[in-house]
Amino acid sequence: MVEAAFRAIHEHGNFRLVLAGGRTPRAAYELLAGELRDEVDWRRVSLFFGDERCVPPEDDASNYRMAREALIAPLKLPNSAVRRMAGEVTPDNAAAEYDVELRRAREDRQPAFDLVLLGMGPEGHTASLFPGSPALEETHKLAVHVVVPAEPADRLTMTPTALASTRQILFLVSGSDKADALAEVFKDGSELPAAVVSRLAPTRFLVDEEAAARVGS
Repeated sequence: MVEAAFRAIHEHGNFRLVLAGGRTPRAAYELLAGELRDEVDWRRVSLFFGDERCVPPEDDASNYRMAREALIAPLKLPNSAVRRMAGEVTPDNAAAEYDVELRRAREDRQPAFDLVLLGMGPEGHTASLFPGSPALEETHKLAVHVVVPAEPADRLTMTPTALASTRQILFLVSGSDKADALAEVFKDGSELPAAVVSRLAPTRFLVDEEAAARVGS
């Protein structure tokens, strides 16, 4: 992430980063806000979100709350630098509002983002794109409301069309419960959401030994 920020700021003056939610990226955010904070010119960074739970921003399940606690607040980033999904409003309205935000980003620059950070679930979902989700086939909308087989069920997510507008995708995957899905992702023709998204742009996977245990088997 530091390397991507340096390159983006050098080339066009700012760094647009799409944040992932869930548990895995928190340590990375804390590292960026801690010992690596001077490695990035945070005045030139804009943060977006790949997905959000339909909960208020102070809720324990909120991706924004996690990012705020681990990254945004410690760095004292201004509100103008953070484009969050409004999980507290009517889901369809929130998705429509974020769709407008993403369209502005794409109109301003192509690709819209410098780095999209993503995680992966045990069943191969990424962002809030779960196996079988109609959102995987969405080609016009950039953000949609989805109902997923997890709690909380109502969520907002970028679509593959939005996620494709990036210079690079970076997956962070950890834990033995991800091993089967990660092995499937690397098989030719895999239709798991993480595999589909990984083919949208240049992609790197950073995984721990437990998650990688079955890759190639």
